[in-house]
Amino acid sequence: MTTAIDPDKDQRRHERAGVPVITVTVDGALYEAVNWSFGGFLIKEYAGNLTPGSLFDIKEIGTVGRKMNAVDVRARVTRTNPGDKELVVTFLDLDGRAYKLLHDFMTERMRILKEKQGPA
Repeated sequence: MTTAIDPDKDQRRHERAGVPVITVTVDGALYEAVNWSFGGFLIKEYAGNLTPGSLFDIKEIGTVGRKMNAVDVRARVTRTNPGDKELVVTFLDLDGRAYKLLHDFMTERMRILKEKQGPA
């Protein structure tokens, strides 16, 4: 039995973040993931050939302007939007390094948001 997916309902299980912008290597090319979480990410300006359902490995994650870090992440393309050059990816398996990096980036995001809000 298959379940229909309601395109108007948010299917996300993890809160999305945009700051800091993370960078990932996909098929040997470096991209900025403008919207990311522990569950996956969105790339704009994607120029590769991956299609929905494609499985691939992410070998590096970093942040803009900083060094890339070696990781071993299994991922699947959830959807693409060729007109907007978007690629949406779901993480299938995060290794410990990737989890720690994303956790650290999320902690930095919380610090940045707190600074923007000012004193309580």
